[in-house]
Amino acid sequence: MFNQQDFLVFDDPTLDGRMDKIRAIIDPKFEAFADLALPILKEDGQDWYAHVAKHKMRKTNAPDNTWVAFAPNKRGYKMMPHFELGLWADNLYFYLAVEENMKPKDLAEIAPKLRAVASQVAQLPSEYCLSLNHMVNENQELASYANAVERYEKVKAAEVLVGLKIPAESSLMGQEKLTETLIQALQTLLPIYEKLR
Repeated sequence: MFNQQDFLVFDDPTLDGRMDKIRAIIDPKFEAFADLALPILKEDGQDWYAHVAKHKMRKTNAPDNTWVAFAPNKRGYKMMPHFELGLWADNLYFYLAVEENMKPKDLAEIAPKLRAVASQVAQLPSEYCLSLNHMVNENQELASYANAVERYEKVKAAEVLVGLKIPAESSLMGQEKLTETLIQALQTLLPIYEKLR
């Protein structure tokens, strides 16, 4: 599915050029992954939808990353816990994401749920990691999860994303095992999602 050549889309410095490459090369791969992921997600009895990033608000700067998000809402995903598969110039990632756009009522309800899944997060495989911002290409160890949840409660723009990050130079790129690894990540994170929904 994904291979090392895909990351070259980020070599184009122009907005139009990079977006053309993302639409032609990356978005079809997101759609192909959605064909595999959506049937698994729909097993929980909800209708799930794939939201491929369109980057419509960009007028000058080319996007530093791109993604497809999966949520049980046809209109959007940012306002609820969701899954996100995306690319930066140096890695492919798959996260269970709780972002900053949740409604105040939902914000009050999600923090206790985030705390309640701490033991499940701690038991994730050692290669899993934590992100505090889906728009910043930085990660922390899962051991920082409690601090991330505390920050999420106190800081308006805070986020908590947990998942797998695969370097662009990984031997998995271009291999069938990569797709299996991503599906396994989805199945590994689903029990945590179920406690957050």
